[in-house]
Amino acid sequence: MIYNQVIIRTGEIFLKGKNRSYFERILHQNIQKLTKVSIKKLRFRWVANYFSEHQKLKYVFGLTSYSPALRVDKDMLEIKKSALSLLDSKKRSFKVQTKRSDKSFPSTSHEINIEIGKYIEENSKLRFDSENPEQILGVEINQDGTFLFLGSIACFGGLPVGVEGKVGLLLEDEASLLAGLLFMKRGCDLELLSFEDKKLDISLLQKFTPKELNLVNVKDWKELERYVLSKNLAALVSAQNYDGYKKYPTSLLIFRPLIAYSEERIREELKMFGF
Repeated sequence: MIYNQVIIRTGEIFLKGKNRSYFERILHQNIQKLTKVSIKKLRFRWVANYFSEHQKLKYVFGLTSYSPALRVDKDMLEIKKSALSLLDSKKRSFKVQTKRSDKSFPSTSHEINIEIGKYIEENSKLRFDSENPEQILGVEINQDGTFLFLGSIACFGGLPVGVEGKVGLLLEDEASLLAGLLFMKRGCDLELLSFEDKKLDISLLQKFTPKELNLVNVKDWKELERYVLSKNLAALVSAQNYDGYKKYPTSLLIFRPLIAYSEERIREELKMFGF
């Protein structure tokens, strides 16, 4: 079965009250710039036409998960036939999970689960298993249609890059990349700063932001301070942890998001982000 849509799910931006529309606008822009696809907003979801490079959605902070999906009309027979086609006949068990946001649809979520499950059992060798299914069929019925999918691909959540101002990131070692990613996940834009003797690849950071990143090399702390002040940066971010802590010769506000991290945890989280 060929997918024709992608369901895109967001997280904590829905908790932002009066700022919600602003957060959604920035997230919408970031998705389009990072993936090069157009998206459509539904009531509780965003959707896009299926695209083969959907893995790029993982690099959009503010998204919690997404699912390649098959969109069909809100017709129960078509839903049941499409659901059967989507499941892997080589596996033995399945489960149906329905979310019905369109309350005008005549059947409840529980009734839909039963009807689809019964149809699949009657027309295949698959058997329903609510405890340990080999595959879970997701069904979402909203104002735009019915979306069928098998599982969700997790994203990193957080806030859209660009909603919480700009900070400077001091690039000293590989751990600095993780410190930068954590601030990007909290919605911050980055200005990348490094002393002239440091050479770091910033391509990992670039994957997570639609804005072009440039590395600014400085000679000493005085030049770094002048740059931070001239750009009105809110603070300087450092990758120092407790074991490597040292006081910097500056009066700038310093954030150390990795202060409680072990070296092992830093490596593990960098690997999680694709380093």
